[in-house]
Amino acid sequence: MASGQSPAEYLVTLYRNEQADPKDRAWAANAVAPYVHPRLAPTAQKVTLDLPDTSTAEGVRDAIARVVQSVAVGEIAPSEGQSMVAVIEAQRKAIETVDVLKRLETLEASYTQSRPA
Repeated sequence: MASGQSPAEYLVTLYRNEQADPKDRAWAANAVAPYVHPRLAPTAQKVTLDLPDTSTAEGVRDAIARVVQSVAVGEIAPSEGQSMVAVIEAQRKAIETVDVLKRLETLEASYTQSRPA
């Protein structure tokens, strides 16, 4: 390291050195490989799946069940199913938020009307 080389540069120099022990060269090549040749990231794939209408809580439930079934039979990969369920879950949260807001507005209106003046 006194030469100012980075660890990766040192390993490259070692595995290219024809005078070095072959075992050391092989070790250096193996050690530096992840830095010189990084693993490819998986590419996102388009998944087409026939889902029920998700505009209701029941539809969301049925859509998640359809995704789970598709994963179970190998129609889609578990990671794809997990991603799809996350999107469906966001829809469920939106439905829940609207429902809670309506209930709150109803309660506030009821409370305002029942208060003595």
